[in-house]
Amino acid sequence: MEKTLPLEERSIYQIYMESQESMTFIIPVYQRNYAWEENEITALIKDVYDSYRNAKETYYIGTLVTYKRGDNVYEVIDGQQRLTTIYIVLKVLGIKDGDIRNKLTYGARKISASTIEKLDNYPYLGDEIDGGIRNGYDYAKNAFDTIVSEQERDGFKQYFLNHVHIIHYGVPKDVDLNHYFEVMNSRGEQLEKHEIVKSLLGQHLNKKELATFSRVWEACSEMNIYIQQAFPEASVFGNHLHKFIINSFKEIPVQDESEGKISILKLLKQPKL
Repeated sequence: MEKTLPLEERSIYQIYMESQESMTFIIPVYQRNYAWEENEITALIKDVYDSYRNAKETYYIGTLVTYKRGDNVYEVIDGQQRLTTIYIVLKVLGIKDGDIRNKLTYGARKISASTIEKLDNYPYLGDEIDGGIRNGYDYAKNAFDTIVSEQERDGFKQYFLNHVHIIHYGVPKDVDLNHYFEVMNSRGEQLEKHEIVKSLLGQHLNKKELATFSRVWEACSEMNIYIQQAFPEASVFGNHLHKFIINSFKEIPVQDESEGKISILKLLKQPKL
C-alpha cells in the first residue's frame, strides 16, 4: 500500500486564518531569535508584488516543518523566520488578532511572545520589546508603503493571503525527533553544533527548567565577560560573586523566561568585579 507523505501545500490564509480549531505554532527555545533584516523582508514583499502584478497563479514562499506536541500545539522545527515574517506582514496589511485563528508564540522567550501579541497596538508595544520583531515590522511597513500603491493594496492583500503558498511538512509521531533534527541540521548548516546540543539537552526538561536552562546557556555564551556579570546570582556565586556554592542544576534559582535581559538601572547596580 502506498504511503502518503504528511506534506501539504497551503496558502497563508489556510496557515493562519482557516481552521476549525485554533492551533498554536510554538517556536522552541533552541531556535534563534527573529533575525530577518531589511534586505530580506523588502525582497520578499517585492517578489510577491511582482508575482501579483504579473498575475502569477502561485508564489511559493518556502517550507515549514512542524511536530505536533499536543492538542493543536505544533512545535516549529524549521521555517520559523519565514513563519514570523509572514505574521508580521499580515499585521502590516491590517489583519487584526480577531481574524487570525492560529497563534504564533515563543516557548521560552517571554519578551518575544509579548511583542508578537502586541503588534496590533504598534507602535505602542510596551517597555520590553524584542528589537528584531519590532524592526521587522518597520522594514515590512516601509517596503509595503514604498512598493505597493494605494490603489493596489487590497489586491495585494488578497493575493498574499490566497496565492502565496508554503509547503507544510508535519513530522510523523513515530519519528525519532532528536535524530530527525540532527539529520536535518547537518545538511545546510541551519544551526551550529552547539545549538543542536542545546536542543537535545532541552528535550529532557519541563517548561520551568527549560527557561532556567536557556538563561544559563545564554549567560555562558557571553565569551567576552565573566559568567558572574551575565548571571549575577548570589545564591550561585555568593554575595561577592567569587565562589561557586551550588551542587546541582536544581539549586539554580528558577528563571522568569526573560531571556537574560536586564534593565540599564539593574546593570548599573551590579557589583564591580
